[in-house]
Amino acid sequence: MNEKLTNYLNGIFSPYEDLHGVKDLKEELFIDLNEKLSDLKAQGYDDEAAYRMTVSSLGDVSEIIESITSKTRELQQMIGMDFSKINLQNSDFKDVKVHDGKFNYSALKGSDFSGADLTNSTFKCSDLTNVKFDGANLTGAKIIKSSLKEASFKNCVFDRTDFSSSDLSGICFDNQTFIGTIFDYSGLKRTSFKNAVFKNVSFKTVTKKAIFDGATMDKLTYAVLKGSHANLTNVTVI
Repeated sequence: MNEKLTNYLNGIFSPYEDLHGVKDLKEELFIDLNEKLSDLKAQGYDDEAAYRMTVSSLGDVSEIIESITSKTRELQQMIGMDFSKINLQNSDFKDVKVHDGKFNYSALKGSDFSGADLTNSTFKCSDLTNVKFDGANLTGAKIIKSSLKEASFKNCVFDRTDFSSSDLSGICFDNQTFIGTIFDYSGLKRTSFKNAVFKNVSFKTVTKKAIFDGATMDKLTYAVLKGSHANLTNVTVI
């Protein structure tokens, strides 16, 4: 690789190094431009002329970069933003990063948060009907007093997630791991926790009709559930 060309490209891409998708573009351009430089030299151009022609052929890279990263920049600006009291039904929030965001009293029915990082974000009194959280990071998130009918939570991170006073009836949490999660005063009728793992989880609510078949839990969580008359027939205590 021509060192001068390498330094030139590094200078162009330096403001965008942290943006998703730019790394691949940079690597492709490195390869293509180096091949072009070699071809020009093979045609008889000296080093300086070949370099100038190669760089000139590159065009406005910043325009290309802005085009492929516009969505990334927009999503990065969402950190800590307030989306409360907004109609956001059927919105596409897949793979967004919204730390400390607020979605309180918002209409989010049918929205997709698959793969999103929602660390410490708050959903209070929100309509989360049929919302997809599959693969989302819900560490420290507060989903309080919200409607979650037919919501999906496959492969989520539930560390210290707070579901207090939310209706989780019929929700499937099978095979999930819950650490410090809070289900106080939540509706858990027919909520399924089959083969789930519980560590220091709070259940100050009615659990008689929740399903814990095959679950594994620490002694404290087991004691709380037993006290609320949950069916713990096929549960492993660790």
